[in-house]
Amino acid sequence: MAPRPHAKRRKPVPTILQIEQTECGVACLAMILASYGMHIGLERLREMAGVSRDGTRASNLLKAARRVGLTAKGFRKEPEQLHEVPWPAILHWNFNHFVVLEGLNASFAYLNDPATGRRKIPLDELRQAFTGVVIACEPGADFEPSGAQPSVLSALAERLAGTRALLPQIIIASGLLVLPGVALPVLSRVFVDDILTTRQTDWIIPFTVLLATITLAQAALVLLQQMLLARLEVRLAFLPATKMLWHMLRLPMSFYAQRHPGELANRLDANEKLAGLLSGQFATSIFNLLSMIVYAGVMLLLDPVLAVAIILLQCIYFLTLSVSNRLQSRNARLQAAQSGKLIAATVGAIRAIETIKASATEREAFQRWAGHQARLLSLRSSQGRVEALIGIVPGLLSALSAAAVLGLGGLRVMDGAISLGTLIAFQALAVSFYTPIASLVQLAGQIQMVKADIDRADDLMRAPAAHFEAEDATPASFELRAEDLVFGYSPLDPPFVNGFSLTLRPSARVALVGGSGSGKSTVGRLLAGLFTPWSGTISIGGIGLNELDPARRAAICGYVDQEIFLFEGTVEDNLSLWDPGVSDRRLIRALSDAAVLDDVIMRKGQLLSQVNEGGTNFSGGQRQRLEIARVLAAEPSIVILDEATSALDPATEKRIDDNLRARGCTTIIIAHRLSTIRDCDEIIVMKDGRIVERGDHETLMAAAGEYAALIAEGAGHG
Repeated sequence: MAPRPHAKRRKPVPTILQIEQTECGVACLAMILASYGMHIGLERLREMAGVSRDGTRASNLLKAARRVGLTAKGFRKEPEQLHEVPWPAILHWNFNHFVVLEGLNASFAYLNDPATGRRKIPLDELRQAFTGVVIACEPGADFEPSGAQPSVLSALAERLAGTRALLPQIIIASGLLVLPGVALPVLSRVFVDDILTTRQTDWIIPFTVLLATITLAQAALVLLQQMLLARLEVRLAFLPATKMLWHMLRLPMSFYAQRHPGELANRLDANEKLAGLLSGQFATSIFNLLSMIVYAGVMLLLDPVLAVAIILLQCIYFLTLSVSNRLQSRNARLQAAQSGKLIAATVGAIRAIETIKASATEREAFQRWAGHQARLLSLRSSQGRVEALIGIVPGLLSALSAAAVLGLGGLRVMDGAISLGTLIAFQALAVSFYTPIASLVQLAGQIQMVKADIDRADDLMRAPAAHFEAEDATPASFELRAEDLVFGYSPLDPPFVNGFSLTLRPSARVALVGGSGSGKSTVGRLLAGLFTPWSGTISIGGIGLNELDPARRAAICGYVDQEIFLFEGTVEDNLSLWDPGVSDRRLIRALSDAAVLDDVIMRKGQLLSQVNEGGTNFSGGQRQRLEIARVLAAEPSIVILDEATSALDPATEKRIDDNLRARGCTTIIIAHRLSTIRDCDEIIVMKDGRIVERGDHETLMAAAGEYAALIAEGAGHG
């Protein structure tokens, strides 16, 4: 790309990191909006851009940008034509990501990446990663700046709101700690000038006792401060984590559909990190800052000339550390991103080891892993060089400060401007003054680093919890009725399920079949109350599903997912989910009806036998049957089986089916194997989210339509 005459100036935008991998596009839009003075949270932009479990499209970003008053246009450009687009602009990157282009010149492109932050890349890298899709946004006639830029300090202050009783105690203890820090150097001056040089031997012992008393008082205050800070840390870690977990448990399934479980767990862990920062380095650094102001004031009173020299040296130290911290912060972000890729490559290779060995691609898997590791080691090596250089600075400036105090101070003593005791006191104060500087600079870097943790925690807490207008009522009957259901995963995309209706009398059996992506599993989740339809109604015995108490709804309608979840604990815990109301009799009956009782009885401890994380000490079929037993233990009247017997042999599958019939359960079968649904009261065939056929087996086979084709293929994947 040749340099252009009259090149445009680079236009930096505020960095806003994405919280989820699927929201890189809206994070880029948020950066551009912030650069024009409009600050909107990512959760609102997610709704406006219709971010789903698959992310968002450039067309949806254009719609969202226009809704907030921007003039947004999409272009297809070659890398050499990017100078024609107004900056900042959003670029489609590597076919799976969005970044903000802040500017470019003859050699480099300046990007703001929502995954890693601001970075400068060679134009060759731009040519390789840029897909050609550009979104240019500028303020339109209706655009109005609004909102306030989020403040890290205000967010941290909010987390201290529930600890007001402790804060005054910590402030008083920290304030009192300044007194010994000033008193000891000042008293050392008195000792040298008024006692030692004048040979006042009668004052030696009393003065020594006074210094020892002050030292002991200082130690007691430090102990009190640390105990109070430890209590503060416990409170800051416990209260927000408890509140966050309770809020998470009440969030709708649509929230979890767009987020990774491991990442959500990390948000809970972030509370401990924030608690440690607030009660540890943050609180200590605030105290150190106040102490430094007091020490600087005392030094200026003792000798302004010497004080100014020390303060100037420490300003140089502060600026040096600030620059190095910015370099290390950028490197740390890149390391975090690269480390995530290395972990993903490692875990992916282990999980897919059977496939790798079957296809003899061990070398390719190793090369992919080694490439990620090499890039991570390169970043660590670069950081090591910076750290080695920075490691010299504290010792160097400390020596220079000591030399300045001794040299300049010695001259001042010889000139008679200050006394020898003042010089000794000055040395102690100078050490106390510059010791906290490194921690203050590190604090500034840490505050920026925990901003991502705060954003993730706030994003979760801002998500609206599911609201139920619960009635303490039991339906008169267990007739399940769904009328004209419409639902999708993104409000800007066509609905995934459209016009689904069903009436299911008690003890009836219905099957949902269809090809992959036909919407049958989504219908199952809607009928179980896991998702809320955009329109249409679902009722049990005439009572709307959202009007039933969630616990009562779950007791009436049991849902067995194709994804098996077993946690580390006993069989009893996995089946009862710690509900004391579930008796051993119910558990045994549930295990028997799920055709897994014999397998459990044969194990040591029986109901108290251990289950490994993920149920790894059970076979695939046993895990599926334990999942079915968990639902049956609640004795539901309606059971939804979403491919819940795919790992079972036909004989075991028939045995479970017979047991469900004996229970009199209304059963909805989302089928994988069509051989088990032939005698259902109704078979519903779905395609592209719509019902295309319905009827019993004989009627549908006679119609020679979609169902007959599925039977002929011998599969109905969903």
